[in-house]
Amino acid sequence: MKKIGIDVRMIDHSGIGVRIQNILKYLPKQNDFEFVLFGDKSKLKKYPFTSNYSIVDYNASIYSISELLGHPKMKDMSLLDIPHFNIPIKYFNNCVVTVHDLTPYVMREYFPQISKRVYLQVIFRLLKRVKKIITVSEYTKQDLLKEFRYNPEKIKVIYNGLNSEIFYPHSKEEVNEFKKKYSLPEEFFLVVGIGKKHKNFGFIIRIMNKLWQNNEFQTPLAIAGTGGKLPEFLNEVASQAGPRLILVPPLEYEELPLLYQSSKALIFPSLYEGFGFPLIEAQAVGCPVISSNTTVMPEILQNSALLFDPRKQESFLLALNLFLSPNTPQKSLIEAGFQNAKRFRWENSVQEILNVYKSILD
Repeated sequence: MKKIGIDVRMIDHSGIGVRIQNILKYLPKQNDFEFVLFGDKSKLKKYPFTSNYSIVDYNASIYSISELLGHPKMKDMSLLDIPHFNIPIKYFNNCVVTVHDLTPYVMREYFPQISKRVYLQVIFRLLKRVKKIITVSEYTKQDLLKEFRYNPEKIKVIYNGLNSEIFYPHSKEEVNEFKKKYSLPEEFFLVVGIGKKHKNFGFIIRIMNKLWQNNEFQTPLAIAGTGGKLPEFLNEVASQAGPRLILVPPLEYEELPLLYQSSKALIFPSLYEGFGFPLIEAQAVGCPVISSNTTVMPEILQNSALLFDPRKQESFLLALNLFLSPNTPQKSLIEAGFQNAKRFRWENSVQEILNVYKSILD
């Protein structure tokens, strides 16, 4: 039986980790392959589904010299599935690699380190020689073609999915209990993300500050995903918001649907994304989305959300006022979100990944 090694060291990360976890959950238990996980055995114990796999203890740090060398047992694999662009150079010509986005390379004003750019240049040129590249969106594929002139036939677009066992509309009682647990107000807008500069939180906070100060409305803004505190570069603008800016503490992943469902709408001001999990997670539980119109967002959302230019205050205010207008049929927006979220299923994604394995190994 052919062995496929999967690098799962980033299983705890946001975005990439969610993809790894769900792929491992949905990989068929009986098929033509034996799957071997390369990762931290102690870390993997907390994920019950990993008990279905052979595990090789592999603890090389992300973006380190040691990970470039890989693990000696990787040479025994028929194929290696690497979930990020940090490939083991020693085995690169036997890899399927997933590229989520080119954020550090494209958004250079927010990632100024020269060493990182040199690293990315080297790695992305090596990727031309791997077996297959998977991107999580057509946008990321086009980014690769534009920046590095890849052969388009070498790239397969396979979207991320949604865990329907977690992301579904919960009862009003559950939502109210959640709000009570975290002392959340009856109404609030929500922003979700890790808080890096390209996530563009400052843009929204500055606009909200003006609206609050001018008494145009008083609906609070909750920020989640930053661990209950903001990065330093946001401290000054956040200090002007007072109690209307709410920092949500770290949540269990299973609580995310209740957070989305508690909010009036998800505001997603990001300047650059390769996919954007929060968009479809929110829609799957009935939370309307007001999103930036850059990079991948129009591809993922299609006509199911209100879009704005994330660099223009007037554009955001237009979208916000449209959302708040009594003439806006919010039920239609919510229903459009439900329908859009149905396009993204891990079962479909995993089947497409298996087809990639088979096309290479057959």
